[in-house]
Amino acid sequence: MSSCSACSSVMAAQSEALSQQINFAVLRKQQDATKAQGDAAVQLLQSAAAAGKAIGKGGQFDAIA
Repeated sequence: MSSCSACSSVMAAQSEALSQQINFAVLRKQQDATKAQGDAAVQLLQSAAAAGKAIGKGGQFDAIA
């Protein structure tokens, strides 16, 4: 194996390792964003459920708006 092909192999391996690190970082950011959206949806549902349980709310329907 010539030194040139050895250098090419090392550089290709380093490039692949860097590419994998970048891919993992991007996937982690996407996962974090998805988790934040899920947490926000849960919080919204909990707020809606709490509003529905408020005393004196929902007992009557006002059809005149």
